[in-house]
Amino acid sequence: MASDASKGGFMTELPPIPEDEFCVFGTVFAHPEHADALEAVYAEITRLSAFEPGIIYYCLARDGDDSTIFHFFERYTGRKAFEDHNIQPIIQKLINEDRYIKGVQAKFVKPIMPTAGRGGDKS
Repeated sequence: MASDASKGGFMTELPPIPEDEFCVFGTVFAHPEHADALEAVYAEITRLSAFEPGIIYYCLARDGDDSTIFHFFERYTGRKAFEDHNIQPIIQKLINEDRYIKGVQAKFVKPIMPTAGRGGDKS
């Protein structure tokens, strides 16, 4: 993941997106004057994400100590689901027009999958 130190270590481009299941988590830094508007957009994005078949889990939260910071955790079935999510008009408007966001720090990871076998067997 590329970042630019002069921009506070924010992402400047996406890393290669896995073809199969993955998670992305991180932090969004809002411009203070737009933080409430960003929360409203995120509430709608969260509602819409429930209807996207490739999203396994989608959670956004506003920081309790700094109201200009938002945390996110997203889990996708793969690259196509992530791309389908990000081409939604509401996402494109947020990225390209709204200017609510100062920067983003994110990490893409592979989830630890449960082992095969009987659940709860401690032996």
